Amino acid sequence: MAYPNVIYGDYGQEKVAQSTKIGSHPLGKVMILPDGREFVHTQASAALVSGVIVGTIAGVAGHGAVSASGLLASATTTYNLAGATVVHLACTAAVATVDQYEGGLLNVQKSAGLGHTYKIASNKSAASTGADLEIALELSDPLKVAWAAGSTAVSLRKSPFKDATIWSTSAAIAPPIGVTPVAVSAAFYFWAQKRGPASVRTSATTITDGTPVVCSSVTSGSAMPATSAYTVANLWGSFPIGVGMETVAGSECALVYLTLR
Repeated sequence: MAYPNVIYGDYGQEKVAQSTKIGSHPLGKVMILPDGREFVHTQASAALVSGVIVGTIAGVAGHGAVSASGLLASATTTYNLAGATVVHLACTAAVATVDQYEGGLLNVQKSAGLGHTYKIASNKSAASTGADLEIALELSDPLKVAWAAGSTAVSLRKSPFKDATIWSTSAAIAPPIGVTPVAVSAAFYFWAQKRGPASVRTSATTITDGTPVVCSSVTSGSAMPATSAYTVANLWGSFPIGVGMETVAGSECALVYLTLR
C-alpha cells in the first residue's frame, strides 16, 4: 500500500504530543503548515522539553553498528533469494526484540547484494546469539539481488525518527532531526520541526539576527552562532541548522529559521 509522504496541517497541530502515532501516520511523515513551516512525525526516547534540538540514538552494537559486527545472511540457501520480502539473518552478537526495527532500514554492507538498502516493515525476536532473526521487508521493496548464504553481511538501523533524544555535544551519531515545538513525554509521538521559523534554546552565547546558527558545542540540545573556530571535537559546529531571526541573549530561546533536511 502506498502512502503520500506529506500532509497539510493547521496552526497548532504541530503542538500535539501523544502516546500513540499521531493520525496513525508512519514515522517520518512530513506535515506542512499553511505558512510553510515543516515538521516530521517522530517518537521520543526520553522526556523532552520544548525548543530543544533532537537527534537519533546510536545503532545497536552487534547489529552492524560497529566494525565487524554485521549480521550475516542465514547459511540456509533457500532463504534470501531475489524477490524475497522476508529475509533471515544469524544474530551474531546481540539479541533483537519484536519490531525493534519497524520502519527502519537494512543496509547490505558486503558480499552479494552490497550497496542496497531495504525498508523494514517488521521483525521477529531473536533471543540469543546465533539465533535466526526474521525480518519482513515492505512488500514493494523485495530483495533485488540474492544474498550469499553465510557471507553477505548487513546492518540494521532504526528509523531516524524513532527514539529521538536530546542532541549531544559529544556524540554526534547522525544529522539532527529537528526541534521540539512542545514538551514531550517519554515514548510519546510528536512533530519535530525541520524548516521555517522555530523557537530554539540557545547556549550561553548570544545569537544575532541574520547570523548562521549551528548546534552548540557547549550545551546539549541548544544552538549557538556559527564561528570560525571549528575543531575536531566540534565538527557539528560547522553544520548550519538555520539562520537567526532576532538577537537574543544566551541561555534563552531565539527565533531561528531552520533549514534542516
